[in-house]
Amino acid sequence: MIELREMTTAEFELFRLLFINEHALDLASTRGYPADVSLKKASQLIDVTQSQVTEKVINKFWCIVKSDHELPVIGYLWIELQEKAAWVCDFRLLPEWRRKGLGKAALDKMKSNLMSMGITEVGLRVAPNNPVAKALYEKSGFHITGFNMSKTLS
Repeated sequence: MIELREMTTAEFELFRLLFINEHALDLASTRGYPADVSLKKASQLIDVTQSQVTEKVINKFWCIVKSDHELPVIGYLWIELQEKAAWVCDFRLLPEWRRKGLGKAALDKMKSNLMSMGITEVGLRVAPNNPVAKALYEKSGFHITGFNMSKTLS
């Protein structure tokens, strides 16, 4: 029902814009950055990460597609692979596809794909102001391993 496939260049550009806007909002709300600083940091994160593929770190940019539906893309998944571990840099379903069990199905498919690559552990960060995502991740078997904390030095 759910498939993950590599993004095309055009799909990556759309994802990049979505990521920058959403991540900038997250940075503004969780870290208190002004809008211009948040946008700059979000842009730098994806642009630098996307260009820094090494032998030890590989980024995968996947589209989430519903195989029995004509709409090609229902969400996006950005994974960083490093040896036997993976980090979910970004996971999003488009708003009209949320709360239909598709997020859990996409995470299950991700798990299957990662296991077939020899990955033995996957981690992610969830914003403290996103209880819906936290519940989805917990339902999918993720558990809290700590808390990120930050302090601005001035």
